[in-house]
Amino acid sequence: MTQKRDTFECAARRLDRIRYARATALLSPLKRYLLRLIPVLLHHHSDELPGYNGPFTPCGIVDFDFSMEDVEACDTLNLTLPATSTVPSTPLIEGVYSMGSTASFGQNQKSDIDVWLVYHHSISQHQYSLLAEKSTLLTQWFAQFNFEVNIYLVHTEQFLMAQKSQANFNNSIGHEHSGSAQHWLLLEEFYRSHFKLAGKVIAWWPQAEKSSQLLSLGDARALPASEYFGASLWQLYKGVEKPHKALLKVLLLEAYASEYPNTCLVSERIWQRTLAGDFSAANDAYYLLYESIEGYLLKCGDSRKLEITRRCFYLKCGVRLSDKHQAKDWRYYKISQLVKQWGWAQSLVETLDNCEQWHCGQLQWFNAQLNELMLGSYQNLLRFASAHSLSESLKISELGLLTRKLHTYFSEDEHQIMTLNQLWSRSITETDLSIIYSDQDTRYYLYCCKPQPQNFLQHSAVYHSKSKAKLLVWASLNKVSVASTCWYEVKSSKRRAAFLTRAARLLEGLIDMGSVKVSKMALCQPWHFKKLVLLLNFNSDPTEHWYGQEVMVDYMNSNVFSMGKNKVNMLGSIDVISLNSWGEWHCHHFEGEKAILEALTFVTPGMKRAVESVAIEVISCSSKLISQTERTVKNLLMRSARLCRQTQNSSTLVYPLRVGQIRYGIFFNNRGMHYENLSDAKSFYQQLSNSKLVEIPRPELGDEPFSKIPSVVQDYAARGAVQYFLRQRVEGLDVFILDENNALNYYVQQGVDVAALVGKISHHHAFNDSVIAKEQFNMPQFFKLERVKGQLVALPFGVSKEAYEVEF
Repeated sequence: MTQKRDTFECAARRLDRIRYARATALLSPLKRYLLRLIPVLLHHHSDELPGYNGPFTPCGIVDFDFSMEDVEACDTLNLTLPATSTVPSTPLIEGVYSMGSTASFGQNQKSDIDVWLVYHHSISQHQYSLLAEKSTLLTQWFAQFNFEVNIYLVHTEQFLMAQKSQANFNNSIGHEHSGSAQHWLLLEEFYRSHFKLAGKVIAWWPQAEKSSQLLSLGDARALPASEYFGASLWQLYKGVEKPHKALLKVLLLEAYASEYPNTCLVSERIWQRTLAGDFSAANDAYYLLYESIEGYLLKCGDSRKLEITRRCFYLKCGVRLSDKHQAKDWRYYKISQLVKQWGWAQSLVETLDNCEQWHCGQLQWFNAQLNELMLGSYQNLLRFASAHSLSESLKISELGLLTRKLHTYFSEDEHQIMTLNQLWSRSITETDLSIIYSDQDTRYYLYCCKPQPQNFLQHSAVYHSKSKAKLLVWASLNKVSVASTCWYEVKSSKRRAAFLTRAARLLEGLIDMGSVKVSKMALCQPWHFKKLVLLLNFNSDPTEHWYGQEVMVDYMNSNVFSMGKNKVNMLGSIDVISLNSWGEWHCHHFEGEKAILEALTFVTPGMKRAVESVAIEVISCSSKLISQTERTVKNLLMRSARLCRQTQNSSTLVYPLRVGQIRYGIFFNNRGMHYENLSDAKSFYQQLSNSKLVEIPRPELGDEPFSKIPSVVQDYAARGAVQYFLRQRVEGLDVFILDENNALNYYVQQGVDVAALVGKISHHHAFNDSVIAKEQFNMPQFFKLERVKGQLVALPFGVSKEAYEVEF
């Protein structure tokens, strides 16, 4: 057996060396030195070296061998190693390894370096924190050389303990960490793609024996069916930023699931070729990943999905065959051979190679293809996973975070404004944008051209909506429209075109996706508004037919909602553009005499739930009375926000407002705001008009369901999400449920604790037939009702206080 192990170790070492050589062949000279410094800076720890954070940080890599290349790298970067060794006699780092696309077909100029630092099991929690802090400092140091290095800390028994549902290794879910969403699939990816930077050789072959000279993290063939669901969610989440990469990995999961339980893993195929002495370009982790997907799709007969997969693979490799200056590295000839086999036209190769210059229409099409295929694969994996239970190691809180984030990205809400993933494109800004209204389907269409008939024959619409304002917001949010962009509207005057251009320029700067940061805590809480931008009279402008003097309006302090003898409302339409705490942008349109009242009813609950003040901007697109309409509407919004916070359970505040010919009362209570026509209640309206604000006692609510529930549940009620509020009592478990429309249900559950009920409900929502059919990600939010200092509060289920403010 020792001879067999030696043979396997020798083959693994040879593959390590070949992969290291392939990785450095694709790096610049400076980045080759930086790659060598990763293990050097983790082995040594000194205040003269980058990453130093105190004397107690663990250091020292097992079997570290300091080479002349390491000396050269230190000299090049002007680093001085300590004269006396700071490395302990028993090193605390078992090994340092690169994994992912590095050293494979998937490595390109923009690829980052993912590093696994496997630490000794004896490291304490405090030592772990210090090592994690040093890793972050090193990441920041490498970043100044435009060299992205992500260091992940891995416990030697992390995967073995996960199999026994005992894993708790500080790895909560985050922007770059899958947390409990996947374990064995992550290990399998590591096995198929890793190479050693320093430390022990990984015993990654099937049925590897334990040895003190080798590092074994577990057998990837122990992959349970229950893990596919969490892993597919994680890949979809990663697909929000890099959909072409995520599609390949989701399709690989689908291919694996199709063979379950006799799955042939990519890591096994690589090992078989390695043992056979095949170290050619064909024995490559990324190429064999593609080959596995290709075999599966050919068996399914899905030629469309296969074609998109090939384009994703080609674009991920970054080898541009139509570029005469493309370096002919070790991947070039294999990719050339593949493109010839696929029968691609030269024009297609040139289009793909020119991806950095793709305009928004090309990006829109490619994004749509990727999203459709990813959701299709997810649906297939969901059907596969529904036959099994949720993975016991998948934390319900992390399931909720993932699905909430995915619901934001894949939402089918007609009011939500989706961001366009720029992928490789450097800029998608357009010089000219034209809007066409279709009487046939009552929608507005956006074209990237001037409004000349021949242009519309050559272009396709890049966006469409029933709301004209939404076209402006989408273009501004995605940087398709900037300050220099000219806007046009077909069958409209030049003055209207100038008006559109002005409105777009006013929106620029107020709408920016890059500044949006969303914490885990925000995703666990009901949404609230962070920013409101109101466009007044964008669709309908009554001021065009008003011929009064604006100075007299200011002098008389006239009501713009009810002007002159005829009591004309000068506000014809309002478009409410909102950013909420989940990072979602929406655009809602209100038109007609009661537009201001309907808009107030819509925005008040979201403003009331906000802990901090909501940023409010008002832009009037009126021909006249611009400052007057802006000022009046902003003041009314600010007053509404203030009054809705002043209300108490026992009373209602009423504010009078005349709109057009009708006198209204705006009622604020602890459930929000509504308005009523008070034209017939003369004495009450006179009282309101004299005092401007009246407090009236709340009536007896009788059988109204909201009168029977804790007030904290009312405060948390938010449309668009299913919410469960759970309170453990001696009599049983109180369960309050608010559906997406805030309809209330209540029951008492006997003989079950909070965690068990949450798990049962989550499984139902994850796998029931309606969810599979709709491809929804709108998982419920769970809150525990507990007494804190005598007050009943709602606490998000399963999220620690430490994780509250972590960005996700």
